[in-house]
Amino acid sequence: MEIALSNVDRVMFPDDGLTKGDVIAYYRDVAEVMLPEVRRRALTIERFTKSIADGGFMMKHAQKHYPAWIDRCALGGKKPVTYPICDSADALVYFANQGAITLHVGTSRCDTPDQPDQLVFDLDPPEGGLAMVREVAYLLDGVLAQLELPAFVKTSGSKGLHVVTPLDGAEDYGEVSTLGSEIAALLIARRPELCTTEFYKKDRAGRLFLDTMRNVPGATLVAPYTIRARPGAPVSAPLDWRDVETLTPDGIRLRDVRDRLEAWGDAWSTLRDRVGNARAARQALDRLR
Repeated sequence: MEIALSNVDRVMFPDDGLTKGDVIAYYRDVAEVMLPEVRRRALTIERFTKSIADGGFMMKHAQKHYPAWIDRCALGGKKPVTYPICDSADALVYFANQGAITLHVGTSRCDTPDQPDQLVFDLDPPEGGLAMVREVAYLLDGVLAQLELPAFVKTSGSKGLHVVTPLDGAEDYGEVSTLGSEIAALLIARRPELCTTEFYKKDRAGRLFLDTMRNVPGATLVAPYTIRARPGAPVSAPLDWRDVETLTPDGIRLRDVRDRLEAWGDAWSTLRDRVGNARAARQALDRLR
């Protein structure tokens, strides 16, 4: 499909000289590996009409001027929101041309909006807590393995990591959210000096915030391979678990991703080969405690 592009020379990342055209080309090039976990999910767009230095805004409503081939998804209760959906490389290019930098998605697909197919842990360390985030990531991976849940990891593009478990989508948000909270509680019971679920920073006492709040209806997380609107254009990049020891959470950048994919491929290529079940995992968790 031919998409008319505009203002491709506009500098979007002034510290790095990256233009809107660079952003569009990046999303076109990573579409094949990015789309499997974006497809059929309600999309919230972090959009910038100028550079990231000038600020942007969050946009979740599908706009009237979107072409008919951009699919939509209505979610919510009495006042549903009609979200756009990004199901193709053309859609990625279209949204990037609209000034999209960061794409946020939900943990369920639009066809089954009440049944998430991901369990997400957001590991948010205090300043200088890189060793801490790595330790918690490995501890969490070990617990998930005991529950026979596959675990995949990606950088946040900021200071933390995201650990994601693919699910079969058989259970509702209540079951999945409870599972996430109970796993977090188990880790905290084992290592209370290391991690916490306290929301307010003043209550964390220097511990890592083990955030499970992505597992409720309406919550989102940054999509795999999306760019973050920060100097350097860091990417929320899928990792092999062996990379966790050497890579920083903001250390993979737009200019790095193509070479990494060419050299090592997509670290999440097998993410849907084996999926977990939330109810079975909760039963296994009862035996661990």
